[in-house]
Amino acid sequence: MAYAGSVVNPPLPYIGGIPGGMTDGRQIIIQGTVPFHENAFTINLMSGSSLNPQSDTALHFNIRFNENCAVRNSLQNGSWGSEERTGGMPFQKNYPFEIIILCQHHHFKVAVNGKHFCEFRHRIAKHQVNTLAVISPAGQVSSIRFDGPGASGVPHGKIKLGPFSFEFGNHGPQHHNPPPMAQPAGGFPQGGGFQPAGAFQPPPPQPSGYPGAPMMNPPVPLVTPIQGGLYPGKMINISGVPNPTATRFTVNLQCGAYEGSDIALHFDVRFQAGADYNVVVRNSCQNGSWGAEEKQLPYFPFMPNASFDMIVLVEQNQFKVTVNNQHLFAFSHRIPFQRVDSLVIKGDVRLSQVRFQ
Repeated sequence: MAYAGSVVNPPLPYIGGIPGGMTDGRQIIIQGTVPFHENAFTINLMSGSSLNPQSDTALHFNIRFNENCAVRNSLQNGSWGSEERTGGMPFQKNYPFEIIILCQHHHFKVAVNGKHFCEFRHRIAKHQVNTLAVISPAGQVSSIRFDGPGASGVPHGKIKLGPFSFEFGNHGPQHHNPPPMAQPAGGFPQGGGFQPAGAFQPPPPQPSGYPGAPMMNPPVPLVTPIQGGLYPGKMINISGVPNPTATRFTVNLQCGAYEGSDIALHFDVRFQAGADYNVVVRNSCQNGSWGAEEKQLPYFPFMPNASFDMIVLVEQNQFKVTVNNQHLFAFSHRIPFQRVDSLVIKGDVRLSQVRFQ
């Protein structure tokens, strides 16, 4: 199984080709945030890359906070069609979002944060679409991904690529430091907003930690099962923001969800706790006894009130952790990883997203 490259943290406006064009089953996954002072965010699926004059646009998806709606429309030969506005407003300012656009034979389907939002019938033949444009004066996009038939590689365009990619073999990744939120090329996001075949229905509620289904803005403290347990190649993606006055927060991979459970990986971020200042302590706890602390790091990646993306990767002999696409440390297994069944996050942090892959 290979992980295709993602477009990570592209500058806006982003204008890039859609590799292989739009075909039935193709998905475009966009993750980002709209800040408080921004009122609009636009996604265009276009038959060309011109913004002035604008190329024919098969889907114009325009989030309008000042009108509390997400408008859908098309543009052909310089003329706009009729707007579609039903469905309410699934977006909130300053909160992360995930938009999935699925191309089907007669229409596009759009899911927001894992839930079906709308359909938009094709007014322009889908095979004419070859360009994605994302436009927002102050919005932020953390990731763009193309999945489904023909989706391979990274599109050309005005993009900034994440520096890392990796492949899974029989014994786990050969290279570490994946871009955040990567998904398998050629497949569908498990537990996401769309079913891969058949009649579309909004997905049923998934238990916390269902593989691939993001938990958006979960509460802290968070205690959630890790569905399917841990195995080599399993990843845990955690995005959040330490509180402005944070002193510490903790991430535990536990063998049970209760206080006193064995802890295979204790990841304790200490901004100012006792004698520790800007330290990430790693440890384990078995039968109530803590092991030897590990504190050495090449750098300290966290700041109060600054967002972070953290990935914990399970390998045969160790956990590997990256923060903001940079390798941070490896922690050799002291407790068999197969025993781990729970994720616990607590302390001075606000979580924006947690995902198991």
